[in-house]
Amino acid sequence: MLETQQEASDMTTTEPQNGTPVRSPRKGARTGPVSELSVFLNVKPGREQLIRDVLHMTPAERAAMEKAIFDVGSLHQARYVLFDNGSRLLVATTFDGDWDVYIDDFAASYILDAWDAFLIHCEGYPDEGKASLTVEEIKEFLTANQVTAADFYMTYSGVTAKEIQKALRVDTAFQQVLDTPGAAEALQNPALKPLLELAVN
Repeated sequence: MLETQQEASDMTTTEPQNGTPVRSPRKGARTGPVSELSVFLNVKPGREQLIRDVLHMTPAERAAMEKAIFDVGSLHQARYVLFDNGSRLLVATTFDGDWDVYIDDFAASYILDAWDAFLIHCEGYPDEGKASLTVEEIKEFLTANQVTAADFYMTYSGVTAKEIQKALRVDTAFQQVLDTPGAAEALQNPALKPLLELAVN
C-alpha cells in the first residue's frame, strides 16, 4: 500500500516581530522521508538560450556539481524543462527531509549559486549585476512559484538518498569480495547463505 501523502512541511506563517517578514507556508508533497519540489517559472523574453547555455555544463562543471550534490546527500533527482516554446521553465526535484533544510544545505554549498545563474533569466528574479536575493528571499521566490504535485510516487519511498548511496557502496565492496581468490571457501558459512542469494539475484 502506498504511504499517505502529506505536505512536505507543517510550517505555517508566523507573525512579523521586530520587522521580521512573514514566511509563506511551504508547499510540496511528501511520501516517507522524500519530498518533491515543482517550480514553474516564466522566462524573461529572449532569455531561453541563455538558460540552455547555463544548464549545458562543461564536463568539469558537471563533475563539480555532482560532487556538491553528493556531499549534500539529500537530493534524489533533479530536472529542468523549458516548455511552451521556451517561454516557461520547470524546476523539479525530489529530496529528503524538510524543505527549508534542503534549501539551506544548497545555500551552504555552491548549488544555490548555480541556480542563481539561470534564475536571473526568469521573471520576478533580479537580473545579473543587481543586488542578489538573500536565502530567505530565494525561498519566498521559489515558494511563490511552486505547485504541490497532485500525485507523488517513489518506488523506494522509505529510503533516503544517503541510504541508497551506502547500499551501492556495500554492494560494490561485496562484489569485490566475491571476486577475491579464496573467497568462495570463506563464504561457505551457512549464516552467509541469505547474503549470497541476494548477491546472485
